[in-house]
Amino acid sequence: MGIFRAVIFILVAAMFFYISQQLTRFADFPLWATMSIIGFLAILFLMVLSLPLFFWMKSSREHKAWHDTFFFFTHMAIAYINFLIVFVVLRDILGFAGQFMESPSLNDTLYGATGSLTTLLLPVLFIAVGTLVVRRGPRRIEVPIKFDNLPKDLEGLRILHITDLHISRSLPTRFIHQLIKVAEEKPVDMVVYTGDILDDIPSRYVSDLELLKKITSKYGSFFVPGNHEYYWDGTKSVPAFSKIGFNVLVNDSRTLKIGQADLQIWGVPDPAAKMFQLEGPDFKKIEQEMNPEAFKILLSHQPSLADIAAPLGIELQLSGHTHGGQFFPWNMLIGFFEKYGKGLYKIQNLQLYVNQGTGYWGPSLRLGTYCEVAEIVLQSK
Repeated sequence: MGIFRAVIFILVAAMFFYISQQLTRFADFPLWATMSIIGFLAILFLMVLSLPLFFWMKSSREHKAWHDTFFFFTHMAIAYINFLIVFVVLRDILGFAGQFMESPSLNDTLYGATGSLTTLLLPVLFIAVGTLVVRRGPRRIEVPIKFDNLPKDLEGLRILHITDLHISRSLPTRFIHQLIKVAEEKPVDMVVYTGDILDDIPSRYVSDLELLKKITSKYGSFFVPGNHEYYWDGTKSVPAFSKIGFNVLVNDSRTLKIGQADLQIWGVPDPAAKMFQLEGPDFKKIEQEMNPEAFKILLSHQPSLADIAAPLGIELQLSGHTHGGQFFPWNMLIGFFEKYGKGLYKIQNLQLYVNQGTGYWGPSLRLGTYCEVAEIVLQSK
């Protein structure tokens, strides 16, 4: 852990020196302007660094009045630095390419005072646009998935898939009301929540969790915990969903009789549970207790677990976790970090759908993605 923390410090420091130098070294700024820019960047990078320091503190789960303000500004600093790094790197790539072009004024334009100030201001525009995307609320999309062996009585079954809502200090109650409105657009047969629904101390958000009870369906709501439920004390976060009437599935299943068909819904906890000496995914138990005659759905926060689930004969897995990268440039790079980034995949006979997230984590913005509520429709081929 000590080595990991040292690496974090070194990376943040190196990035600060790189960005501050590139923005001031070539620009013809007066000394006061140069020092102001460097000071501004130093404050932002220190804010970014303060976030991991906060979570490394043993008392970080004890809410204090200043925490909400702290998280708002550190998350905004993360978003700003993210976009600023992208623009500085892109500018350097363009500047390097300019050396081979017959355009001597290009580097003067890119690295002059005007170019540096434009680079400093562009992240603000991107943050504003990304914030507007989130303020529009979640978008409901219909996802038909076709199966070779779908029982006749499950044809057209509709499942509302909600994931990665991240109820916390950064998600306003207004957003949950928007979610409820979207969910009420059309009736569904069941609602599934595939983790990271709660991302803070459970006792602070009892009323917000209660609002989720307004999202109703014919066969009820089913929940599996994600990594963030465990980060905020899984022994309290996970039972909070049982208290609002959800079917909490931790290496457990529920079997529904729909006409002549058996629908078995399995759920596994996030592997992060093991970090806190809690029960992790147990696929041996699932294999032993699975009904081979039933149509089987697995709820798993982590889409990567599909590689383990596929050989067991599970037909459909619903997952989240990735956020689809959430905002630029990670929405374009998510495939390098996650084997199953977003959308529909087929692994052997298993169909995997990865929802890009109903809410958001960290900065309250999305750019290149949107807040998704997926309506899964089961169909025969």
